[in-house]
Amino acid sequence: MSEKLFKIPPETPEQRIVAEVWFMLIILIAVAFFGQAAAYNVIFTIILTLIFGINLIFRFILINEKGDWMFFLFGVIGGGGNDLMSMINGVYNYTSITIIPLLNGLLPLWMILFWGQIILLFRKIFNLTWFQGDRFQKDGEFLKGWVDKKLIVDIILLICLRFIIYNTYKLEFWIPALFYGIGIGVRFLIFPPKKNELLIIGILPYAFCFEGLMVVFGLYVYYHPVFLGMPLWLFLWWIFLVPIFVKEIFDRIEYYLQLKEEK
Repeated sequence: MSEKLFKIPPETPEQRIVAEVWFMLIILIAVAFFGQAAAYNVIFTIILTLIFGINLIFRFILINEKGDWMFFLFGVIGGGGNDLMSMINGVYNYTSITIIPLLNGLLPLWMILFWGQIILLFRKIFNLTWFQGDRFQKDGEFLKGWVDKKLIVDIILLICLRFIIYNTYKLEFWIPALFYGIGIGVRFLIFPPKKNELLIIGILPYAFCFEGLMVVFGLYVYYHPVFLGMPLWLFLWWIFLVPIFVKEIFDRIEYYLQLKEEK
């Protein structure tokens, strides 16, 4: 059984997930050992940066799949950019001392790169048969079929949710969660989640636990935590972000890669 699930290089979707998880666990262990210390001594920030960098290099050498670089860059720009905006607006705070003056008081460099690795794990999960759903068909109403009404609604909702949290994160824990619940609830009434999206929502506790452990190990701090150091609105954010918005973007990237391969 272990040989079927773990193989380097991986050949099946299941093997790719297992391999990706191993590299994520290395990061989790590193943060557990050095996360709190990095808040007081820059040496530990340097150690974490080296571990993240070496781990990432070996990850691309050993288990890289065609198209992974595109998803990695999407994670660095999208995830890292969102993180940076959250830091600028004070939504939460990284405790680690940064080694780059430009990022001083914001977030460490390795966290920006780590977002690329997180997105790579999501790619492997979405490629499992249970979670794939309908293939993207490029039959939308806008931009030559690349954009449909649902994606436009989700982009608007994404922007609104970010604007809301930038302005409500210090209020009572239920206030931003209420806004998030109403916004996501209305979206689900307009476009009910599909079966594969519900299945992705069903496995999100793994993401909650992973991020919660990062918080517990001292990587960053949220206002008004309710579970594992995380606020209520964050759980609702994940429910919209991962199975809905990120999956929509991934489907389009996978379609583009497939077209490129066929040419």
